[in-house]
Amino acid sequence: AQEGGAFMWKYESPIGTMFIKSVNGRYGLFFNDELYGTWHSPSAAADDVYHHVTGCEEWDSLDGLLPYEPSDLSEWEEF
Repeated sequence: AQEGGAFMWKYESPIGTMFIKSVNGRYGLFFNDELYGTWHSPSAAADDVYHHVTGCEEWDSLDGLLPYEPSDLSEWEEF
């Protein structure tokens, strides 16, 4: 059950590129080649990125400090 037919999404964040991609039927959040968890949908993963509750301390510590961040999956780049 992909969304929009995509299998992978990316966000060029201020700390580096984040990816959401399919992992064994779920969707994982990758940053610096590390997997920070899996979600039931890519939208759920993107939502946790927006709310800075990813488990990636480098990202989560920036909550409220960035001028822009994608508020939902539609603002990530599909590829």
